Amino acid sequence: MKEVTTYSLRNYFDVWGNAKDGWEVNNSCIEFDDLNITDDATEKDILKYLKGIGFLSTDDRRMVRCDMNTYADVIEVYEVKGHKPIAALVANY
Repeated sequence: MKEVTTYSLRNYFDVWGNAKDGWEVNNSCIEFDDLNITDDATEKDILKYLKGIGFLSTDDRRMVRCDMNTYADVIEVYEVKGHKPIAALVANY
């Protein structure tokens, strides 16, 4: 049986800055707090899932990507152009 982790999806709805100087999340909210994602999910799987629940309008990895390696219990979602942060999936333990 596959291991599953429950995540909260934190929407970064107010982001300041730019690609040159960097980004700062000014405000965010929790969109979902009960997203179940298998521990072996790929970046493609996660983007498809976020599109499927209506959070993302695209799962095209030329437009959006996930950083699954920087933090142990957080998956950051960002726009490819300029690396602007969109959201974070935060593990609920």
